Amino acid sequence: MNWKTAGKIAVTSGLMLYLISKLDLKAIYETFTQMDLALLSLSLPFISLMYLIKARKWQELLDCINVQIPLKRSLEIILIGTFYGALTPGRAGEVSRSFYLDTEKSRSIPTVIIDRVIDIICLIILSIISIALFFKDRNLIYLMILVVLLFTAGITFIMNERIVNFVFKSLSKRKEYTENYMKTIREITGNKKAVFFVFSLTFGYYILNLIVYWIVIKSLSPDLSNILTFSLPIIVVLGNVPISISGFGIREFASVIIFKMLNENSAYGFSCPIILYFLTSLSPALLGFLLTLRKKY
Repeated sequence: MNWKTAGKIAVTSGLMLYLISKLDLKAIYETFTQMDLALLSLSLPFISLMYLIKARKWQELLDCINVQIPLKRSLEIILIGTFYGALTPGRAGEVSRSFYLDTEKSRSIPTVIIDRVIDIICLIILSIISIALFFKDRNLIYLMILVVLLFTAGITFIMNERIVNFVFKSLSKRKEYTENYMKTIREITGNKKAVFFVFSLTFGYYILNLIVYWIVIKSLSPDLSNILTFSLPIIVVLGNVPISISGFGIREFASVIIFKMLNENSAYGFSCPIILYFLTSLSPALLGFLLTLRKKY
C-alpha cells in the first residue's frame, strides 16, 4: 500500500468515525429500516435513463474522432468504467473505458477525460447556483472556491501540451502519443456543436439525478424539506475531490452540514448520500463487474 492510498483510507476512516461519534446510531439505523422501498423503486427508471444519457454523451465524443460504436456497446463500456471508477478516487478508473475500444489509446483516453471535465464543469455551475439560492454558508463558499482552484489546476495539467509531453516522456511514451492526445483534444473542443450537445445532455443527466435524490429524500421521510434536493450538486462535486476512497466520508460530511443548516435530522443527512451512491454508482458498478466477466471486446 503506498502513502497516497493510506492517506485516502485515513481521511475516509477519520471522517466516517467522526460522523458516527457525533450522530445517533439508533437514528441512522431507523432511517434505513423505515425507508419507503416502494417509493424508492420509482427511481430505477430515472437511473436507467441517466445511464443511457451517459452512453449517448460518450458516443457523441467518439464521433468527433470518427470512432463509431452502437449505443448498446457504449452503455456496456460505460457500466464497466463505472465499476473501475467506483474503485478509484475521483472516478479516475473510468479511463479504463478506452481499453475496450479498437483504437489508439492516445485517441480514446481524451474522450473519457473531456467527458469527466464537462461533468465537473456542470456540477460546479449547479453547485454555485444552489449555494447562491439556497445554501449561503461561508464554509460551503470556501469549499467551492477550493474545488474550482483544484479543478482549474487539473484542467491545466491534462490539457497543457508541455505538461502532457513531460508526463508522457516520463512514462516512456513516444512523441506520437502526445501528438495524438493533443490532436484529439483539439478535434473535440473545436467541434462546438458536439460540445454544446454533450453539455446539454450532461445538464439533463443531473436534472434526472436531482429527481432521483428527491425520491431518496422522500423515501426516508416525506416531511424533509424539498430544498435539500438542490444540495446534490454540492455533495457530488465535493465527493469527486480525490482525497478519500470513492468520496466516502466527504459526501456524508457535507450532507450532514447541509441538513443541519435547514434544521433537519442529521441522521437523514448521513443516510441520503449513502443510499444515492448505492443506487446510482454501486449497483451499476456491479453490473459493470459482471460485464467484465462475460464480455470480450
